[in-house]
Amino acid sequence: MEIKPLSAKVTAEGALNATTVSNAQTVYICATADDLITNATTGFTFQMHENQSIIIQKEQADQLHAGTATTHFTKIAYPRG
Repeated sequence: MEIKPLSAKVTAEGALNATTVSNAQTVYICATADDLITNATTGFTFQMHENQSIIIQKEQADQLHAGTATTHFTKIAYPRG
């Protein structure tokens, strides 16, 4: 997998700290502990397990948050081709 980080990682523990991750459309999420990830804009949630990472697509204005500060969000470019 090849990714290109576009900004520094951020944490967003709890709904009051929800973030657009610098208006990202593609976000790399890395959980260092079990965590619940929430898209506060759409209400969508999913569980991540310890030491799991994924890439999600979202709308620029969608706000994400996690249940703990052990999950990191990074705005990335995801090369195609």
